[in-house]
Amino acid sequence: MSKINNELNKGILHSLIGKYSLYILQITSLAILARLFTPNDFGTLAALQVLILFFQLLATSGLGPAIIHKDSINDEERDGIFSATLIIGLMLSLLFIYITPVLANWLELMNVNLLTYVLALSVFFSAISMLPLASLQKDTQFIIIGKAEIMAELIALMVCILLYFMGLGVVALAIKILVTPIGRFIFYHRFSNNTEIGKAKIGIKISSIIPLFAIAKFQLGFNILNFFSRNLDTLLVAKYFGVTTVGFYEKTYQIMRYPLQLFTFAITPALQPVLTRYKSQPDIIFTAYYQLAYKLSFLGILTATIMFWYANDIIFILFGSQWLAVSELLKILALSIPVQMVLSSTGGLYQAMGATKHMFYCGIFSSIVNVSAIIFGVYIGDMTVLCSSLVAAFILNYIQCFYVLHRFVFKVKRLKPFIILSSFVLTSLLNIFFDQTESIKPDSFNYADSFYNIANVIVPLALIFLFVFIIRRKVRLFLNDYL
Repeated sequence: MSKINNELNKGILHSLIGKYSLYILQITSLAILARLFTPNDFGTLAALQVLILFFQLLATSGLGPAIIHKDSINDEERDGIFSATLIIGLMLSLLFIYITPVLANWLELMNVNLLTYVLALSVFFSAISMLPLASLQKDTQFIIIGKAEIMAELIALMVCILLYFMGLGVVALAIKILVTPIGRFIFYHRFSNNTEIGKAKIGIKISSIIPLFAIAKFQLGFNILNFFSRNLDTLLVAKYFGVTTVGFYEKTYQIMRYPLQLFTFAITPALQPVLTRYKSQPDIIFTAYYQLAYKLSFLGILTATIMFWYANDIIFILFGSQWLAVSELLKILALSIPVQMVLSSTGGLYQAMGATKHMFYCGIFSSIVNVSAIIFGVYIGDMTVLCSSLVAAFILNYIQCFYVLHRFVFKVKRLKPFIILSSFVLTSLLNIFFDQTESIKPDSFNYADSFYNIANVIVPLALIFLFVFIIRRKVRLFLNDYL
């Protein structure tokens, strides 16, 4: 048991170091760009980016987890798979160019022809990045992945700012989306030379990709369902509320997702490679996962509470006063952070257990629930109702997901861990009963006060965590020496 915990902790630590460095840069980048571009600019791109993300999802086709799950891949298979991703990327890029004008016309977006061709290239480079990235993930080289992503993000940011001052407007944002996957591919491919799979070259055995689809098909199905259930809101808000509103909404959702990125999304890549080694010992995986889930839920409660009570200050620091209108939406979505933190971590668990079929069925359920919540909010015509409906949907999906894990994946009847975990993740909802909404006056905000308000909470918490960490380590060393 201690062995899996040590391996899991090591993998998670490396993933956190790489991801945290990237997220710090991304937050800084977002804070800069939010002061250069308007909500309308972000709204236009957010609507198109839904289609980009979908095609990037099709391009990877769930093949990354399938490669990680496979015991070994020889050089001929590797090169054949890489050639197949080149073909897939090219075909999807052409399809993207054909479909984007239809979506733009439906959303009544103007002057997107140049954006279409720029963004189509990002789909191609995302496709061919899949194999080099999977080879690094299989070897748990998360620090190297972080370095590659940081360099790509930094280059993309500098190019975007340069093009903005050259007067290209929203096109500069689109080119940033293009430069990022190009940079990632270059660095992933270069660094993959030292992995077990090795650096991919163009090969002739394209059929090598076919066996991977046996594992990837349910993963792909789940990803597609999850994608539409998570992104349909952006399209419908753009259609029925306008691009300016979707610009505000997209930024609200992005802030709410930062804690998920900082904790869950940074941890998840380490789960499958480590837990897969113990797939024949489900009891060990079950216990190890719940220990991790408890920690995630506790972090989620703290994050949700801080974000709920200091939403105005967080938005003002990150985006400036022109975005303060989204604070009420952020407070609502923040309540779902503990649930989403735990729920988002289950993907690596399903993959490690080879239960992608069950994960696909969970995706069907969650898609129906999420889409119903989104349609209800759009029908009412109130963004507050839409966000509240999504929070309720996330909670329902959490309950259903863990029911499937217990009943069909692990086949256990132990409810105590789930009850304890649920009591943690739902605690954040208590913030609603103490909320006193006040009108926002943008002129009353300044950076000194906002930074002080947040630091006044975060610094003491950080010191407490540091103190507990040091004490636990010293106690552990003491017990090892004298017992």
